[in-house]
Amino acid sequence: MTQKERLAALEASYQRLEDVEAIKQLKARYLNACDRQDPEAVRECFAEGEVIIDMSYFGHCRNRDEFVDGLFVPRGCHDHVLDMHHCTNPEIEILSATEARGTWALNYRNINTQDRTLTLLSAFYRDEYRKLDGGWRISRSRTEYRTALNCSYEPGTLEVQVAARSLAET
Repeated sequence: MTQKERLAALEASYQRLEDVEAIKQLKARYLNACDRQDPEAVRECFAEGEVIIDMSYFGHCRNRDEFVDGLFVPRGCHDHVLDMHHCTNPEIEILSATEARGTWALNYRNINTQDRTLTLLSAFYRDEYRKLDGGWRISRSRTEYRTALNCSYEPGTLEVQVAARSLAET
């Protein structure tokens, strides 16, 4: 391998690492925006135009505005909704200079102080990404629910309502 070829390989490797890190930062911005109940920050994590967001029985959206305005804000942006989204174990594959895909393991907690419920979920996010104007955006996201625990609570009590491999079983 020539010096020029080694340099080109090194530059390509460096760009791949930069892209993987940028996608990790994008996912972190998305999750933190969800927990802060910040609709505009959530919206900015997705590409404009047609974007498929498939959350199974929670909803299916065809663009970022439909997701934010029709699903995220009505269900998640209330003082009585306390959410925590944690994603781990990223498997990110750079497909080209402008396309990538990734799988993330989600650990989700929701406390609803109005309904007095606690929900714990695990899921996989299957995401696709596009690099637009120098920045990565989510262009497709599918949620595969793995486990669910829903409990109701009153002072001094905690009662399991649902414990299942998937909410689809409930």
